Amino acid sequence: PWQNFCLVTTDRTVVDHVKFKELQDNSTLYLLQSEDQDLPVAAEEVINFVPHYNTLIESGTFEYFAEGQKSLPCSLAELVDNSLSATAKNTGVRTIEIRLLFDKTFGKPAVVVLDNGCGMTSKQLNNWAVYRLSKFTRENSAFEREDYTRPDPVPRSLNSDISYFGVGGKQAAFHIGNSVRMISKPRNSPDVHELVLSKDEFEKKEKNKEDVYQGTILNRKPGDFSHITHEECFLQDIIKEETRKESFTAVVITGVCHDHINYLKDDFHEWTRQLAHIYHYYIHGVNGNHKMDQSQKSDVSPNIDIVVTLREKPPKGLRQKNLKEVQDDLQTLYINSAVDTFEFKASTPDGGILDGILRYHPFLYDKETYPKDLNALQAPVEEDDDENQSGTMNRARGKRDIFECFWNGRLIPYTTVSEFDWCRRPNKSTLPLECFSRFSGVLFTNDKFRVNASKQKFMDLELKLRHKDNLFTPVFNIQKEFIQWLEKCHSQFDKQVKFLGYETTVKRLDVSIKKSQYPWAVFSTIELDGKIYKAGDLVKSQKTQPIYYGKVNKFFLYGDHDGDVFATGGEVKITRVSKRFMQFEKAMNYLSNENKKNILFKLPAKLGVTWPEGNPLPQNAIIPAGTPLVVSFSSTLYQANTFGIFVLLEGNAENFTIGPLNPALRIGVPFSIPMQMTDSYGHPTKPPPNLKPVLECSDLEVSFETMGTSGNSFTIKGVKIIGKNFDLKVTLPGLKKQTQTIKINPFPGNPHSLLVKPEVKPVKVENGNPVSFTVEVHDEAGNITANSKQIVRCQVQDFGLAVIDCSSTGTGQIVTEPINLKIVNGEPQMLQAKFDMPLKVMPSCRVSRMELFCEGEERLELKYKEKIQWQAGGMLENLLFKLYDESGQEVKVTPKIAFNIKVNWTGDIDQKALMMGRLPDIQVPTKVQEERFHQVSYRDHSVSFSFTIVPCPDEPARLKATVPENPVKLGETVTEPISELLVDRYDNVTNSLTSDCVRSMAVEAEGLDKSNIAFIWEVGTQISVAVSGICFNSGPLGTREVCFSYGNYTEHINFKVTAGIPAKLKLLSGPEMPLQFLNGTGISTPFVVQLCDEWGNPSPDQRVVVETRASPSTVTTSVTSQPVDAEGKAAFTVVNVKGGYYQLEFVGCFNRKPIPGPHVNFNINPDPNKPVTLSVNYDTSARFLAGDTFPGLDKKIPQSVGTYTIQFSLRIEKTEVLFSNQINVNVVANQPFKLGPECQPQTPVVSYSRDIANRTLVENMTLKIMDQYGNPTGQNLKGKVLVSIKCPDGEQSRNLPLLEEVSTFQINLKDGSIHIKRLAIRENSPGENGRRYILFFKPEVAMPPTSLSPFELPFHFYNDSENQRKVSELTKKKDELTVNYEKVNQKCSSLARLRELLTSKISFFDLYLCLNHLMFWMQVGHLAHISDEDASWVISWHLSSEMDCVITKTTAEAQRIFRNEHGRQQVMALDSIYVQPGSRPLPHIKQGRELFSPVGNPLYARNLLIYTTEEESCELVFKNILGNTILMDDIESATNYRKAVIQNKNYCPTILTRDGNRLHSSGKFGGAQNKAPPRDIVKKFGAPLPQSYYTLQKEIELLIQYRSTSEKKKDEEDKRNITIQKLCEIQQEMEKTKKELEEIERQLGKIVFTEALHKMDHAFHKRCISCFHT
Repeated sequence: PWQNFCLVTTDRTVVDHVKFKELQDNSTLYLLQSEDQDLPVAAEEVINFVPHYNTLIESGTFEYFAEGQKSLPCSLAELVDNSLSATAKNTGVRTIEIRLLFDKTFGKPAVVVLDNGCGMTSKQLNNWAVYRLSKFTRENSAFEREDYTRPDPVPRSLNSDISYFGVGGKQAAFHIGNSVRMISKPRNSPDVHELVLSKDEFEKKEKNKEDVYQGTILNRKPGDFSHITHEECFLQDIIKEETRKESFTAVVITGVCHDHINYLKDDFHEWTRQLAHIYHYYIHGVNGNHKMDQSQKSDVSPNIDIVVTLREKPPKGLRQKNLKEVQDDLQTLYINSAVDTFEFKASTPDGGILDGILRYHPFLYDKETYPKDLNALQAPVEEDDDENQSGTMNRARGKRDIFECFWNGRLIPYTTVSEFDWCRRPNKSTLPLECFSRFSGVLFTNDKFRVNASKQKFMDLELKLRHKDNLFTPVFNIQKEFIQWLEKCHSQFDKQVKFLGYETTVKRLDVSIKKSQYPWAVFSTIELDGKIYKAGDLVKSQKTQPIYYGKVNKFFLYGDHDGDVFATGGEVKITRVSKRFMQFEKAMNYLSNENKKNILFKLPAKLGVTWPEGNPLPQNAIIPAGTPLVVSFSSTLYQANTFGIFVLLEGNAENFTIGPLNPALRIGVPFSIPMQMTDSYGHPTKPPPNLKPVLECSDLEVSFETMGTSGNSFTIKGVKIIGKNFDLKVTLPGLKKQTQTIKINPFPGNPHSLLVKPEVKPVKVENGNPVSFTVEVHDEAGNITANSKQIVRCQVQDFGLAVIDCSSTGTGQIVTEPINLKIVNGEPQMLQAKFDMPLKVMPSCRVSRMELFCEGEERLELKYKEKIQWQAGGMLENLLFKLYDESGQEVKVTPKIAFNIKVNWTGDIDQKALMMGRLPDIQVPTKVQEERFHQVSYRDHSVSFSFTIVPCPDEPARLKATVPENPVKLGETVTEPISELLVDRYDNVTNSLTSDCVRSMAVEAEGLDKSNIAFIWEVGTQISVAVSGICFNSGPLGTREVCFSYGNYTEHINFKVTAGIPAKLKLLSGPEMPLQFLNGTGISTPFVVQLCDEWGNPSPDQRVVVETRASPSTVTTSVTSQPVDAEGKAAFTVVNVKGGYYQLEFVGCFNRKPIPGPHVNFNINPDPNKPVTLSVNYDTSARFLAGDTFPGLDKKIPQSVGTYTIQFSLRIEKTEVLFSNQINVNVVANQPFKLGPECQPQTPVVSYSRDIANRTLVENMTLKIMDQYGNPTGQNLKGKVLVSIKCPDGEQSRNLPLLEEVSTFQINLKDGSIHIKRLAIRENSPGENGRRYILFFKPEVAMPPTSLSPFELPFHFYNDSENQRKVSELTKKKDELTVNYEKVNQKCSSLARLRELLTSKISFFDLYLCLNHLMFWMQVGHLAHISDEDASWVISWHLSSEMDCVITKTTAEAQRIFRNEHGRQQVMALDSIYVQPGSRPLPHIKQGRELFSPVGNPLYARNLLIYTTEEESCELVFKNILGNTILMDDIESATNYRKAVIQNKNYCPTILTRDGNRLHSSGKFGGAQNKAPPRDIVKKFGAPLPQSYYTLQKEIELLIQYRSTSEKKKDEEDKRNITIQKLCEIQQEMEKTKKELEEIERQLGKIVFTEALHKMDHAFHKRCISCFHT
């Protein structure tokens, strides 16, 4: 029986025929009895979870917008990362270019990133397209895997290994646009690979249910852009560049959204600055961009160029920026505003390497120099406190973190590190708080520190850096070294106190160091943090016991100052006053001026002192405090008494006060007890010698290590206490009040022991339960102590580790995991529990630090890695050292320790001296450049101290002058200044010259011009005096001694003096005078000219070009111009002259200025045996009939009507030909001879059909009276033409076809021609089928000169239209073949004629007459050369609109070119040009004399043209288009020249200048239209060939003549064979044509043409035989 089933999907949708069509492949279906039937068994469904393409095209948007910043710089950086990786192995410049193509005329907007890296193979390009395919899993090709190799470590990790995850390039491309085209060519491959990924293509594939993640790679040859559409025509230029590149990759992104385009255009500077920040160290090297200090720049300059180009639609210009040119990125600002750096390193256990730099940005004068970042928040300014009158400086860094972070040399923009523990401000620091906000930092990491896929953030940087196993270097107390560096920066570079009101400079005897007692500048006011403090202000101390009150007396600043100045700090002198006096002063400030006067009036004004007799106190006496004085005092109002001065000194120490202790005292941790000594009256005083303090304390142990004295202070150092109750008694034996007790409450000390409870052993626990322990961390005294990172761990045997943090309380409870053991026989099992805790390691007594001193007049303390300046060649003596342990205590040098101390400057060490702390003396190098590194080490460099000695110069010993190596020309001033220096005995510059020394300096030498000598004091890296203006104006050439003197110092220097600037030319030798010779001959003896300076010394300057100028210009020399040789000579040979009196002038040119030279006069006598001109007289009214013979000449007149040019020539020698003037003749038609059509009509084929088209014989045909050559004539003849039909000659027919109207009709002639609109036969006209007839046109003219031949037109007649059609086609083909036959026949005739001309001694007249009507000239730009490059540039620009103009001989030829080119080509005919004959002088010359003396070397521009052919015609052309345009040196001299010409009432033509400007004849100049564009875009006249070319050309001509003689016979035979071969080819073509005609005749069934063919064949054979005979 039948059963019903239903087909449903897994979501129970019934599938019908409609739903079935919508099902996708691989869908799972159920076959059930009903749609809601339960599944009898579990069923599996195959699914496909390929990611949606949005995963690829939208990923960049989510990544780059996550931070809320501008996203485009980061996305562009991803593409630059790929390019940096691709170019990592380049040996030359690594070029990366970002092109922004926003000019819509070249297609849609695009962003293109190009690099010259290694390129990608087809497989690598496929790998690039796979999302998230990292470099660690890629395959290089189908046969090998692309194994990743980690780069070797490099400084700052700048290894270019930053293309990593297989994500960034695609994210960035689809974030910028919606389509990306990858074009790449790998190195050593001939193919270019191209891949396109497009959002539109993804959508299309998804819609068509195709595989979205499937595409194609186009493999093509370089430069092939045939696949590029018009929308992306900009790609054509990019693809054209491929042929010039060995390898490359181009990322082309299109579909860029409008907002991105606006941002990239409007914020061009901003986002390029951000890119320069990201790649700062790749662009500028490991040390960054040091703009100010070039010495800090990287030793190896990076060869990376990242160039950004923005092209917009005109008129906006091209914007281009190399990121190296960006000078305001944040890292550049940090580097160039810093004054010092602190470098450190760190490493992690897994191989992570970190380099760090801190840079200090000082406070200068009135502002912080820390660079501002507009995107970062600044810290708020703190409010002033009444008790803190100094205020608080504004923070420089604000809320910004300290460190920017770079990964493999590339900035990770959204990760910063706030600080490390060691660079945080300590509680006891004496540095101002603001100093800790004046340094910035940079961290450089390698790839062991992970970053996210978009390289925006680090994943684990801070976590790794804070790990306890990290090792920072320098290892020894990095915090101490950092604080020392910061103190040095603050003291040396911060300038934040302004000292005002300079009063005087004094010497302070109260300063203990003598060299520091002078000078001290005294000021009345200071300005600090915006507040003014003046002398007389009342002040009080803060945080002191007791509080002191005083009045400001004056301010001191060490140094030689004489006005307002900024400084880090100075000293203030304060007069102590009582608290009541201060209160009185404050109260007085609230009273009015009147009340103040009343109160002051009541007060005593003077205090009188009377010494008792016998007890006087002398003036300026010094007495100890406490000395009794018996005096009487009296106070008076306004009484002027004399007074005495005495000085009271403090008394002996009798008491002491204990200063404040560290509030964070800890048990067992050493601390210091400061004490202040006072006399019996409470005045501070110095401690007595040999004090031995005694410390006592109840219930505790107390000890100390050492004592120290500084001024009035006495300090007990290294005090250590262990106990619980602390009443500390301090006793200083020998004082009147020698004991004081202080109450101290120290905190628990460092961890010392661990107490575990319960203390019973063993601890019992039931199996399966955890164990609980209570732990307490104790210090040395047994107190519970809490410290950071105080972790207690418990390890039970064979069980997991239990941990408790006791950092906050010092105690805690550890609970282990449940103890589960296998109990055997009920016996308990024993386990061992171990407790441990990381303990703080205390300093040891081993040597860990070394300090060096130099004992001299003063004690000099050396600093680690310090550069010490010492006198060159001197000896660094009395060098002492001290060793310290880890706690800072001095270690005594024992023989064992002395044995392990080594120095690197000598191997001879005195062990006894080492035990006394004395090191060997150091010999200082003699040259200041020879810095020497010195090191003292202990135990193989485990502890070392290094320093560098920089030699400094000794006292001056002599005067040293440095002169240029180049020789000095006579009369020319030495361009490079001569430096004079005072040097010591080792030639080191002493820098002891002062500004007044120039008055005492002098220079002496033979022929020295002292008028312009100047001495200039210069301060740079060294102090010197620059001597300028050295010039020799007389004396011999060669070595010249010059003496420089300064005081007692002299220096003798030799100068090599050569000839001066070329100034004139001399004629050294030439032919004997007077010169007279025949016309057309030359002079064998050359003219030799010598180039000289103005003193007549030969000058060998080969930059000078000598040229000859002949007047008139018909003298031909071997060369017209040439540079002088190495001896300054130039030789010219006169080759040819033509009649008259001549003057030959030699002129030189140097730096665009003429050099005058000699001139030679000579007479030329005419040669009676040698013609010089050819003159032709002719009848200008003569008529030349076509086809006739020229009168008096055996030459045929051309058979075609038109204008022809005739020129006669006379060959004098083999190479010399005289030409006559060209004669234009007009060839007219000959006598009327025949009636003929304008063009031969096709043979008609007609039938007697009703259709007029099938009956038409001719249509629109014009017949004219012609001469025998086909030229129309007989326009004055009158008559008629009879039209009829007849049979061919010799044939008869009764049935002649009838014309449409009558059998015969006539047409009247009009102007020698008739026009027939239509001529047809009648309907049903008689005639024989297939018969050939003649349409006969017979002219009848009254009184014709000769009988006129009629015109016959054969036609075919058929009865049916089908035969008519076939015959018509065959007839048409026959007519075409006949025309071709005639053309071949004419070609054969032309070849035979040319062969005849070539092989016979025909005159030039015949050849010229045949070819002249085909000749025309070249374009203007090819007619001349210009040797001067500047002149070529500006003249070519001036004539830019004329450069492509074609010059023709005749107007007719110009018209023909005009018609053929449809008016697009400029043309100019020589016969249409007229210019004024002769040559006008320059405008400033009138009647042979100059109106004024011009500057700028004016000359006519056309005089610089060198013509390549037909000089006279070229001169005519350029005189027409260039006119009298003048060329000068510059626009300034041009404007002055025009002004002077106009003032002399002369016309001034247009002036061009060699610097590219144009001064129009109207006086207008300036603007873009009068400024020449760059040289590389101007089409310029070529330069003439060098003289060596002509020399070689002559040699070549001699060789050719020699060779031509031997090959003449062979050439003639070759020409004859070629002609025979061509004739044979033509004969074969004729045979082929004849066969085709015979075939046509056979099909026509006629033999009428046979006889004609035989005649044609006979004529051709006859012509061929004639050619063979020739």
